[in-house]
Amino acid sequence: MITDIDGTLTDEKRRLSTAAIETIRRLQESGVEVVLSSGNTSCLLKGLCKLIGTGGTFIGENGGVYRIGFTGELQLIADRKIAIDALNLCIEHFQKKGITLELFSYNERFSDVAFARTVPVEEVRSLLADWPVDIMDTNFAIHIHKAGIDKGKTFQVVTESLGIKPEEFLAIGDSENDIGMIKAAGIGCCVANAQERVRIISDYCSSVPYGEGFVEIMNRNFSHILAR
Repeated sequence: MITDIDGTLTDEKRRLSTAAIETIRRLQESGVEVVLSSGNTSCLLKGLCKLIGTGGTFIGENGGVYRIGFTGELQLIADRKIAIDALNLCIEHFQKKGITLELFSYNERFSDVAFARTVPVEEVRSLLADWPVDIMDTNFAIHIHKAGIDKGKTFQVVTESLGIKPEEFLAIGDSENDIGMIKAAGIGCCVANAQERVRIISDYCSSVPYGEGFVEIMNRNFSHILAR
């Protein structure tokens, strides 16, 4: 099973759902490989894997980095030079309008850049339309990274390293950066608070939002484990 974090394992205030954590622990302890996949930094994900209770495998920065297990080395899919150059253009553009971008974890990122959703994402996309970058709106931040990087492609690299086929995974998320992995998995799901684009491509959408929706989906698909 591979899951997004913000908006999927959390509530609307980004607080982790204790019910979702307990569900993940039961699945992992029963032999289900649980992979965390997020736009967050690798340093945060390293801690979350340990504290939540997964096997240590994660995808970070929307597919830009990944690690296999707790002992694996951090792997970089693409450097962020082009993302930094694009960010500098955005900073200059919005400064002319009297807006200062609020950067997120700038020094802890290796593949992308991220900033607060205080400016229209479509304006960012228009400004960078001719650049070889992708702009992701995760509902919590706007990310810029080299074109062609996403959770779905890195998910397939990770599954090969784990020796598990992508179609053996259930994927769950809530925002556009989750679409690639939801499509690549055997079963693709989303929580009720998901963006419309995500709902359309998902095999199933929960009836309740956020962490409660995650638990609903897990109970629906892993009842043979969670009902014990």
